[in-house]
Formats: sequence, C-alpha cells, structure tokens
Amino acid sequence: MDTEFLVGDIVKSLSGHDKNRLFIVTSIDKNGYLDIIDGRYRTMDKPKSKNPKHLTKVGHDDEIIKKINSSLATNAEIYKMIKVYLIKE
Repeated sequence: MDTEFLVGDIVKSLSGHDKNRLFIVTSIDKNGYLDIIDGRYRTMDKPKSKNPKHLTKVGHDDEIIKKINSSLATNAEIYKMIKVYLIKE
C-alpha cells in the first residue's frame, strides 16, 4: 500500500461506511490526515478527514487540483471526473 499521498491523488477508501468509493485528496493536515471529496456526498465545502491508512492511491489528476485551488471547480465536475476515472479502470 502506498503511504505517500499528495494533493490531487485519486484514492479508494478501504474501510468505513464509504468503503470502495473513490475520492480526491484536497489537503493534508499537519497530523497526516487527508481531506477528501467526491463531489456528491463529500463536497468541497464539507470534505471528509480520513486516516491515510484507510486509503489506497489509485491515480492522480493535476488538472482538477488546479481548478480546485483557483475556485473554478464545481462539485459536479469533481463527481463527473471520478465517474470517468471509474470507467477507465
């Protein structure tokens, strides 16, 4: 399991009620916990903080992070990007 996470990583939850769902890492706090969003249940204004040992990295997307950082991304775009990524798998 990859324990090095970066902002922009697409991650899969390994445990909890959101098990097997995909998210995007939006920030990493000083304790190492990751803020993750999916654009549907976990939106940009209500990210979930999750322990990295309960996640695995499945990809990375710099483009969506640029949009998030510039406040141009919408939750719908994030959700759509995750759905497209699921199709690619």
